[in-house]
Amino acid sequence: MEEIEYDFDVAVTFAGEDRDFVEEIVRLVQADGFSVFYDEDSKVATWGEDLTEYFSNVYEQRARFAVMFISASYAAKPWTRMERRSVLSRALRESSPYLLPVRLDSTALPGVRESIGYLDGLQEGPLGIADAIRGKLEQPRSDGSRRFNGRVPRTEVEVAVLLGERPTGWEYLLFSYWLAAGLERLNPQYNDHVIKFAIGGDPVSDEDLLDFSSSELARIGSVTSTFESLLLGPAQEAAMGRPGEPGDPELIEHLADRMIAIYAELLSWEYRLRAAATWSDEARELLRALANYANQPIDEIHRFVLALRAQMDGLSEILQSGKSVDWSQTIEFVIPEEVSKQYLDSLEAFKLWRQT
Repeated sequence: MEEIEYDFDVAVTFAGEDRDFVEEIVRLVQADGFSVFYDEDSKVATWGEDLTEYFSNVYEQRARFAVMFISASYAAKPWTRMERRSVLSRALRESSPYLLPVRLDSTALPGVRESIGYLDGLQEGPLGIADAIRGKLEQPRSDGSRRFNGRVPRTEVEVAVLLGERPTGWEYLLFSYWLAAGLERLNPQYNDHVIKFAIGGDPVSDEDLLDFSSSELARIGSVTSTFESLLLGPAQEAAMGRPGEPGDPELIEHLADRMIAIYAELLSWEYRLRAAATWSDEARELLRALANYANQPIDEIHRFVLALRAQMDGLSEILQSGKSVDWSQTIEFVIPEEVSKQYLDSLEAFKLWRQT
């Protein structure tokens, strides 16, 4: 039996009073790459349309599942009554579950049988409902199989599908997944970097500061050169495979993990310098100026990973069209001139202060 292609993975129907709760769920599900019919996202599409026909068509034909958020407000509204009728009309025709009810209170809804399994929205919360929706969408198709969706995976289930099918270029999709997953894990540290937050560091005495600064400067140079060697050296060939040869999934994950470890080290290095306790303003300014050496490498790795994933999301479509792929994503670590000048000026100011 041929699998039906839907415009939306899920359509939500709810009362306006419950919008905040529903929207949080919608955004969580969308963040994993699923398409959700949500009225606020469809203002342009519905502009000028007969809304009764448009919405009825969505709920009866265009979505794989409909999630109905049941509440007293939902039961009382004439507009949601129309949406409910469309959902129930489709549900009666389907041999497999289509209506996924979520209760926000104890309201009994005409037409929705009590025997249908539902989730308690207040008990599960937005995160629990979003996880349940994602789980439902990731179930096998009616023929028992799953299908590669043509993009970089966002979940472990999608990774399993990718490795099961291994389309052309799968190595780069998998590599992009592991890089992006590592980046996401370090979001709190990256946000600290963005706002330049750091507290509770170890003390550095004025007597040790010059030697400390010199060794730390050498350290960051070693860290960035290691990243470049991983990206451009034989490590990539070992993981991705030589031309015409398949890659090694375990080495691909390991390579991405090592690159993210370097990113984490840069974030940690910058944090440690900014947090270091000193006894003079001159020493503090010197360490802050030195910490700025990590700014460009950190931001460049962050940009590189997100740009690579965006590029790889379109790889399969281009390959399927028969077009050749001539892409590149470069990464370059350059210390801006103003950063070097600030450090040298701060170093000179500290030396002059020590002489007085």
